[in-house]
Amino acid sequence: MKPIIVIKTGGKVAVEGEELLQLIKEIRELSDLYSFILIHGGGAEVTEASKIYGYEATFVDGVRMTSLGEMGIVDAILSGKINKRLVRLFQSNGVMSIGLSGNDGMIFTGKTKDGSNDNRTGEVTETNPALLKLVLEGGFTPIISSVSMEKNGAPLNINADEAALAISESLVAEKLIFVSDIEGILKDKKLIKNATADEIEEEIANGIISGGMIPKVRSSVNALKKGVKGVVISNYLKYGDLNRLINNKKGSIITLKKEIV
Repeated sequence: MKPIIVIKTGGKVAVEGEELLQLIKEIRELSDLYSFILIHGGGAEVTEASKIYGYEATFVDGVRMTSLGEMGIVDAILSGKINKRLVRLFQSNGVMSIGLSGNDGMIFTGKTKDGSNDNRTGEVTETNPALLKLVLEGGFTPIISSVSMEKNGAPLNINADEAALAISESLVAEKLIFVSDIEGILKDKKLIKNATADEIEEEIANGIISGGMIPKVRSSVNALKKGVKGVVISNYLKYGDLNRLINNKKGSIITLKKEIV
C-alpha cells in the first residue's frame, strides 16, 4: 500500500471555494505517490442549523458540547449535507471517493466524555481500519465525517481533530495534516515553525494556544506518540501547498522533542 496521508480540513477549505478545488486537484495529481483520507469539519454550518431550532453552541477547550437534541442536527449536517457535497465535488473533479462516518465499519467508536446519556459529545475508544484498507486498495479516497457511535448504537459527535488522530494511528499514517484558516500556531502574530510536546503544553498554560487549536495540538502530539510519522498544522491557500505540507515546507511542524541537528 502507498504511504497514507490523512488530511483534516476545517474552516473555508472544509466547505467550498477555490482553495478546496485546488486541494482536490493536488490530491488527484499526487495520488500515484500517496493514498489520501480526508476528515472534514463543518461546525459553522452545524451552529447555524442549531440556531434555527433554538440551540446555542457551547464549547469546552475548543470542543463542541452536543446535547441529545442537537445530535440529530449534527448527523444531518456533517454526515449528510456536507459529506455528500464533498463527495460530489471530489468525484466531479476526477477523484473517485466514498463518503463515510465513524459508524461505517466501526472505523472509530467511542463513549461520551462525561458518561452522561444527555451529552452526545464523545471520545474515541476503539478503531477498526479494515473498511478503510479495502476502500484504499480499491482506489477510492475516503471522505469521513466525525459522527460515530457507542457500542450500544447510541450516536456520538466526535471532535474531527480527534477522529483524524484515531484514523492516523490505526493506519500508521505517513503524515497527518491539519488544515485550518490560519498559517499554523501563532505567538505574538508570528508563526511557530516547530513545536515540541512540552512547548505546546507550556503555551496552552500561558494562553497562547487556546480554543480550537488545543485539540489540534494535543491530537498532534498523541499521533506522534502512537506511531504517526509526521504532523503539521497550517492553512491551504493555493496549488502546491499540499506538497509543501507533506514535505515540511509550510506551517507548524509538531515533534515530540527538539530534533538534534
